[in-house]
Amino acid sequence: MDPRGVAETVGAALVSSALAAVGLWLFAGVVNWPLVAGVGVVVALASAAAYRDRTTHADLVEDSGDDGPSRRGGDGAAGPPRSEHDPPARDEAARPPDSDR
Repeated sequence: MDPRGVAETVGAALVSSALAAVGLWLFAGVVNWPLVAGVGVVVALASAAAYRDRTTHADLVEDSGDDGPSRRGGDGAAGPPRSEHDPPARDEAARPPDSDR
């Protein structure tokens, strides 16, 4: 991990541990240090994973030349392409169902 990732991870862990300690002291009157350490470890792991995923995704997008998912469907309408599992659009819901009479 590069120095920026380490700084983000350590900073997030320290801040969350400090907030956990202050919160416990204010609301419970006592600080449970194993709990505070556990919060710091969990936040450090989550922060490191998020940083790695964020930088890996940015590298993949940069390498592919793709600007990310398109916000337009195949018909030019705003939004992602519709699937058969999506609820009907307002104009489709107003139409009577097709009948085979």
